Amino acid sequence: MNRMVEGNWEPAAGIERLEDQIEELHEAIQRSRRLSLVGWVGAVAGPAMLLALALGALEFTPVRLMLGIALALGGIVLAGASKTSTEQLELSLRLAESERKNAIDRLDFVQPGERQS
Repeated sequence: MNRMVEGNWEPAAGIERLEDQIEELHEAIQRSRRLSLVGWVGAVAGPAMLLALALGALEFTPVRLMLGIALALGGIVLAGASKTSTEQLELSLRLAESERKNAIDRLDFVQPGERQS
């Protein structure tokens, strides 16, 4: 017999909780991807700045040198960390979606016209 028909809304609340979790994971994945993009921009901008300094396109100053190095290293670290975080979040998303699918599959839906026993 359908537990939801009898007034037990626990399965529905569990599915709703999973759907909220899935939505939060989607948002977290998007944030992580944006951070990764920012990291790659830094990883490219830093060496470009260093190259411009070396070729004389930019006036050399110690601050620009340090900024180029910091952009390159910081960008690489940020991009790598964000990639790992994104992979972990995507795994959590797949698990939550699978759990939600299993919870929905366990529900006993009553077809229109069927009589409950």
